[in-house]
Amino acid sequence: MTGASYFYADAEDTHELLDYLHVGGGALLRPWPLTDNAQPLSRQDAASVRRVLIVESALGAPVFIGANDPALKASTASGVFNRLNMDAAQRAGSDTIVDFDASPVLLWSPGSVSTTQLRVGSIGTQATSPRAISADYDKWVKRVASWIRRRGTAVWGLQTHAVQPELDIELPFLNSVYALPGALQRLREGARGR
Repeated sequence: MTGASYFYADAEDTHELLDYLHVGGGALLRPWPLTDNAQPLSRQDAASVRRVLIVESALGAPVFIGANDPALKASTASGVFNRLNMDAAQRAGSDTIVDFDASPVLLWSPGSVSTTQLRVGSIGTQATSPRAISADYDKWVKRVASWIRRRGTAVWGLQTHAVQPELDIELPFLNSVYALPGALQRLREGARGR
């Protein structure tokens, strides 16, 4: 993702995040890669897939592009993502995808929770410049990232003060990772963070 927040969340944390995003109100969970005829996902279905688009209707509809669209040739990060997304969509039998540089959507990769382990999730944008889509979309992206930081506790990252050595966390990257309250409790009770 171009701009993402990484976090651990248990089921209650995920429910609170989706409430904050107004899922079931003005926001819909859509499958990724999103095609123009895809049906919305339930919260339960969305939490069990690898990637989900969050579409807030007040910000506008996703913009779709086809296999020959110039957005696929752009030399931006979003152009690269568009090409990767088109490859995935075509393997799934579709010739259209969402153009992340024109669509006010968030990409959510739900983490997972078992009795002994939590897997990190992420949420953010693939847009090169969220502000270029709209000022309201840019604010939404920042509000979601801020909500993760405010509600969560830094448990992993480059700075030593953000890493909590008493927790069993082992990740292959140095991005800051936050544990939302329920997940933090599980980590403190001995669950492994991966």
